[in-house]
Amino acid sequence: MVIGIFVVGVLLFGGCVEQPVTRSYNNKYGFSLDPPSGWQQIETNLSTVAVWFSPENSSNVSLIISVPFSLLEGQGLSTFADQVEEELSENEGNYSILHRGWRSISIMQAYEIEYLYEREGVMEFVKQVEVLKTQTVFLITFFAPALVYNQYLTDVDQSIDSFL
Repeated sequence: MVIGIFVVGVLLFGGCVEQPVTRSYNNKYGFSLDPPSGWQQIETNLSTVAVWFSPENSSNVSLIISVPFSLLEGQGLSTFADQVEEELSENEGNYSILHRGWRSISIMQAYEIEYLYEREGVMEFVKQVEVLKTQTVFLITFFAPALVYNQYLTDVDQSIDSFL
């Protein structure tokens, strides 16, 4: 029975957990970053996810880098950020923006939005950082239940700042 529960859990989360990594390189999409210390890379079959990290023993806390988006000719990061906020208001009906603004990561331009929303009766904090690298936007999303969000925030911010 325990094995059955484990198999169902693996299927729900899209794969198996690997060992903690010190630096994650993604040659397919041309980026790397230092995941938070002690976090593991989660294997997934989701076509929208380039890489997914989660702390040990915490499947409800994640740091996800989405498959990058190519900007259209003449489109800037601010236009892309506006589109992300529009989608947020369409998809996450009951949310509160806590912070939004420009951020620098290495020599790259970035925009971040931090918000709180309720999902299935649990308050979730989300930080999304859109990083512009050449004409490509990488969307980095950190989400965690409100009760543990601050516990991980410093390490996650350091990880985001290591993005290259």
